[in-house]
Amino acid sequence: MKRVIMMVAVALLAITTVNAQSHKFFWFGAKAGLTSTAANVEMDSESLQGVFDGAMGYNAGLMFRFNLPISIFSLHLQPEIMYNWQQGDLKNEAGEVEIKDVALNELSLPVMAGVGMDLGLFNARVQAGPIVKFNSNATLNSENAAAINWQDVSYTWAAGAGIDLFNFIMVDFRYLGGWKEGCEPNNIGELFNFDNINGETSTWYVSLGVMF
Repeated sequence: MKRVIMMVAVALLAITTVNAQSHKFFWFGAKAGLTSTAANVEMDSESLQGVFDGAMGYNAGLMFRFNLPISIFSLHLQPEIMYNWQQGDLKNEAGEVEIKDVALNELSLPVMAGVGMDLGLFNARVQAGPIVKFNSNATLNSENAAAINWQDVSYTWAAGAGIDLFNFIMVDFRYLGGWKEGCEPNNIGELFNFDNINGETSTWYVSLGVMF
């Protein structure tokens, strides 16, 4: 009986400690995970239209969360610094591979706003917000290697959900919608002859991280 009482006391102490941690105002953390992107691409002059079929890539970055607890709920603002990389193929409308091994690289600054709920040993949350992307580019790793640079700064948005286990381990599931216009080729050589690229992207990613 004493052992049972001690186990219950330890469990209650753990829950109390976790609940106290959930009322912190500021969190800092690092996270990394997997990324998958699909993009519809239109290239002027060459009249090439296709779909970028992205294989799994990765994402990594830092997060900063400002938390305002309200009873079991909380409001938070979460700026992040993220890097995304992945590689896939550019296919035409018939599903045939036109360009193999297209590598996408992006540095982005998401600013997510959300609502959380304290459920004891973990917090559940939903988030949404804008993203600023810097120097996004695609590298064509073909016989005629080339790079395509998007606008220096572009804007998109994201929405998702996540959980924080023991207010220490965070798991994020997120969808990034997006669009890019006015892409300019750089050192394209004789691979293609076009003046402009318009594209629309759709990205899913999952990440795992730690918070302090």
